[in-house]
Amino acid sequence: MSTEVFLKNYKKEHYNSFIFGSSRIFGYNVDSWKEHLGADASVYSFDSYGEKIEAVYHKLKFLDSLNVDIKNVLLCLDVDFTFNYNENEPKFLYMEHPLLSGKGWCDFHETHFLAYLTPSFIISFYGNRILGLENSYIGQHYFFVQASFDPKTNRPFRSDLEERIKNEPDYYDAPMFYPVNDTLIISQFIQVDKHHEETLRGIKDILSKHNTNYKVVINPLYPQVKFNPQDMDAIISVFGSEYVYDFSGRNEFTTCKYNYYEESHFRPFVGDSIMNIIYRK
Repeated sequence: MSTEVFLKNYKKEHYNSFIFGSSRIFGYNVDSWKEHLGADASVYSFDSYGEKIEAVYHKLKFLDSLNVDIKNVLLCLDVDFTFNYNENEPKFLYMEHPLLSGKGWCDFHETHFLAYLTPSFIISFYGNRILGLENSYIGQHYFFVQASFDPKTNRPFRSDLEERIKNEPDYYDAPMFYPVNDTLIISQFIQVDKHHEETLRGIKDILSKHNTNYKVVINPLYPQVKFNPQDMDAIISVFGSEYVYDFSGRNEFTTCKYNYYEESHFRPFVGDSIMNIIYRK
């Protein structure tokens, strides 16, 4: 969807500033970012659920192939998803656009159509849409996330969760806001291997080609797992320490549950604070 919205608008909007990352970039307000970039910035949020580093590279290569001006980039990385080789499930939700993956439209549509034909989904979908049924079975196999996306910038926003936080006094008493021990937890696994390093260098080459003003951010996640130092060294060796900002682990953002919608996504005012830090406003 992010790619389709971009293709629909890019010749008219002349995008030159891009935020890349997983659904965690819900926490970065494109309007706030634009304030740090200047009046000539035309910002686009190029998010994708469970985004991997290879997919970010594919997007940048795609932009480069279209001769898009890549003036500014905010590259947002996650401790858990970005360098993980495991295929995210369900597959149809995390597939790249065929123009990015190079795997063709047939495989793309076949995967989505077969997912649609899953009996549990068919029963739940039409039971809800036609008969108005709502029960635990339907909730397990068909659910609707009330996220909104700006039709021009593709900026995602969870107005439904903001409304719940405002109106439900016990919202933050839910089990998902489990207490985190007051200890430093460092990711045990070294994730950035030689293949990832090549991908990172490919990203850097495109950024250098366009003389891009870029920032690399390790997102603050509620579990407070610190990015592995060896992985951090690999990223810094490619992008430079002055361009990499690590907000993983235990810090002012991750120690407050009110900064999050749930254990995975931080709220936009956190993203505003991060941008103020990295752009030193």
